Amino acid sequence: MIKLVPLFFGFLLFLGTQHPKTPLSVGGMEVGWEHKKDHITFTATAPDNGWVALGFNTEDHIVGSNLIMINVTEEEVQSQDLFVVSAGNPKPMHTLGAKSQILAYSGVEKNGKTTITFSLPTKTIDDYHLNLSEGQKIWLICAYSMEDDFSHHSRMRKHIQVVL
Repeated sequence: MIKLVPLFFGFLLFLGTQHPKTPLSVGGMEVGWEHKKDHITFTATAPDNGWVALGFNTEDHIVGSNLIMINVTEEEVQSQDLFVVSAGNPKPMHTLGAKSQILAYSGVEKNGKTTITFSLPTKTIDDYHLNLSEGQKIWLICAYSMEDDFSHHSRMRKHIQVVL
């Protein structure tokens, strides 16, 4: 019986670190992800009709983060893969000599909410992106705006540490 107690508590600890089956709620946003073979797909829903963004960092800072922004307009869905070089100064990857790592993206606006989905590789190829392997601990930056213009400031931005 004594040998079963550590196993039981180990099992409970394992259950507590499982990947979210339902999205996390962060500042009014719902965020979830799913690992595939060599990529990870994120889905985020915001309670507004503007752009939606998810950022990735090893520290609890916007500076130094890889930021993926997506908006949905009547004409199209647009994405940006950015690196935040300083406060309020996100730079498109191509201006830093890197390539966007967004493999696929989509978005929809419905009933006053915007939902985006995008995929990134789990292994980075440059210094501007993070490894997003299963079990990796990162800071997830969640943000949204009431405007589709990517230069418009966020209405909400929160950081949360997660295990992918």
